[in-house]
Amino acid sequence: MIPRLLCYLVLTMMLSGCATEFNLATGREESLLYGTEKEIKIGESVDAKIQQEYKIVEDVDVNERVEQILERIVEVCDRKDLVYFIRVIDEDIMNALSLPGGYVYIFKGLIDKVENDDQLAGVIAHEVGHITAKHGIKRLQSAYGALLLQIASTQTNPQVAGGVNFALTSLFLEYSQKAEFESDKLAVKYMKKAGYDPQEMAKFLKILQEDQDKKPLQQYTYWRTHPHIPQRISVVNQEVKGTLEFKDYLNLMEVNHY
Repeated sequence: MIPRLLCYLVLTMMLSGCATEFNLATGREESLLYGTEKEIKIGESVDAKIQQEYKIVEDVDVNERVEQILERIVEVCDRKDLVYFIRVIDEDIMNALSLPGGYVYIFKGLIDKVENDDQLAGVIAHEVGHITAKHGIKRLQSAYGALLLQIASTQTNPQVAGGVNFALTSLFLEYSQKAEFESDKLAVKYMKKAGYDPQEMAKFLKILQEDQDKKPLQQYTYWRTHPHIPQRISVVNQEVKGTLEFKDYLNLMEVNHY
């Protein structure tokens, strides 16, 4: 059963109206129900929940490695109105996730697979791209809007924390194909500016593809929440090189027919 607080939050959001702003990451004027302050509160609340639900890696070397990479990416990214955090989740899963408000999560199983810091930077830059483009907030906003049509209520509650449980539940849902490709392009942009080799991003996507081909689909694997790996490789190659090989061209033609 969906908590009533979620309905209250939806109604409050609808009453508060939209704010229109220019998003540097997407290059578009966008209308959002959430301002940065509310976005940060949602991120803080869900992050606290995640730290309760999952074991976080405390190894100093591991944390210094990902924090240093994140710092370099953040220095060149399109959003400077956030404090960014990164946590390593101690599970053997090949996945990475991000939350609104500046939170990035890398599963240890993915870190164990990267061959170098450039590949890890590609993963982190991709997640930062989701944050700078506000994909998570847009996803939650769409979900809340849909729920408004399903839930009836006679009371309201302005507390952002009312959406925490739903936000956590939706954390592992897929982004749209468009959002994934947009984050890949932003990742290449940020990697170049931060001094990382963006070609390593495509190489790691190939590693993920090979791993996917060997194993049955699992609930929270990277290719489940980050779909269309062959097409993503083609998008990255095009962004890095400015040209397409024939195989990449065919993959992108397939994307355009979705």
